[in-house]
Amino acid sequence: MNSDAKFQLEQLGRAFAKAFLSRTPGVGLVADTFFEYRSQVKLERLCRILKEFKENIESIDSKKFNQEYLRSEEFSDILESILRRAVNTASEEKVRRLKKILLNEMTHPYKSDFKETFLDIASRINEDQIQILNHFREVKECESEGSTEQGAVDGRDEGAEASLKCKEDFLGFDEGKYFFYVQDLVSKSLLYDEIIALFGGETKPYTNLRITPFGEEFLRFVEGFPAQ
Repeated sequence: MNSDAKFQLEQLGRAFAKAFLSRTPGVGLVADTFFEYRSQVKLERLCRILKEFKENIESIDSKKFNQEYLRSEEFSDILESILRRAVNTASEEKVRRLKKILLNEMTHPYKSDFKETFLDIASRINEDQIQILNHFREVKECESEGSTEQGAVDGRDEGAEASLKCKEDFLGFDEGKYFFYVQDLVSKSLLYDEIIALFGGETKPYTNLRITPFGEEFLRFVEGFPAQ
């Protein structure tokens, strides 16, 4: 556990101890003390995020910002949405992803009816899942170019190698974690599962996966200009 995590845990412990040891019993006091602590944590996160974001903005040529868009209600809405999600996560990688999306919006606004949905997904999945999505996008690109290198995405293969390039290679993850990740991506409509019929009429799910158009658009949204 790092020092920041220890500090927050100690602070939370003191908050609960203060509530339970108080002469004024009752659930209400516990709740008040807890939410007071949580509000302080979120305020500190927000201050840190805004400070880091200010440094990011200062490193960019001001001419690159879309000034008209920055004055619009649409930008105010997306700013509020991103900051709300950023202060509600302790994951630094997710905060970095959200800050990148916000910087992209300020310079090259992304046109889509699914922005809020994409933001929800961006705040829920991790970088490993982004890596898996990128893999299947690359597989699709190779397929569209007529490439069949190492049997990638060959529906005749059995098991995960039908979607991966090497037998028993789950992109560096152990099998259990890989299948958990891809199931989650399928549930979010980022991947779809071409179930393979096996001998005896049985099927084996999550062994021939492909990226969906929605998944490709999500990656463009996360990556921003010039990928969009």
